[in-house]
Amino acid sequence: MKKFAMILLAVLCAASLSPAAGKLAFGVKAGMTGANMTTVGDDVPWSAKWGITGGAFVCFSLSDIFAVQAEILYSPKGAKYSLSDGTTTLNATVTAPYIDVPLLLKVFLPTGLSEGVRPVVFAGPYIGFKAGTGRFTTDIIYSGQHDPHEYPLTNLKGTDFGFVLGAGIEIPLATLKIVLDARWGTSLSTISTEGDDTKNKAWTFLLGISFN
Repeated sequence: MKKFAMILLAVLCAASLSPAAGKLAFGVKAGMTGANMTTVGDDVPWSAKWGITGGAFVCFSLSDIFAVQAEILYSPKGAKYSLSDGTTTLNATVTAPYIDVPLLLKVFLPTGLSEGVRPVVFAGPYIGFKAGTGRFTTDIIYSGQHDPHEYPLTNLKGTDFGFVLGAGIEIPLATLKIVLDARWGTSLSTISTEGDDTKNKAWTFLLGISFN
């Protein structure tokens, strides 16, 4: 691990000497998140809950190949499930909004072109701050009748530390760039205050504009 950290530091130091180093870009992005939650040993069939995400970013170029990007994103995490015995159906939804702050190392893949579309891969840690209490809602359906209930979600920690891995493209457009990316993120430790091993999982698809 120490060798990897030293190699990474050497790469970043060398990249910072490139003529392209020091360029700063910022922008906004928005998209959709398919969030889920997993708990070790839990047999409940949780499925993805989709929501709208978005935020802003700033990107600092280290060279033509490497860049570091910091983001702040509203992330509507949670999950949902539905159980039925043929006569009664239980629908349940966990809504857990976060403000995520990822710090990403971006690597631009060579295309042989000096200008044009630039494919990129990226990875890095994030810290998420719980935005509000969140809620757990249920709806029991029997003989066509609904019995809804809503409860505050009080068993989550205030922060979520995790990791993001993704890929995308940047498309130049006059003085702007259109950015598209798809990413997968996961908690690296439990988000529960009750001792069980519960983690956030999410697929996120984003479209943005970068101002050079």
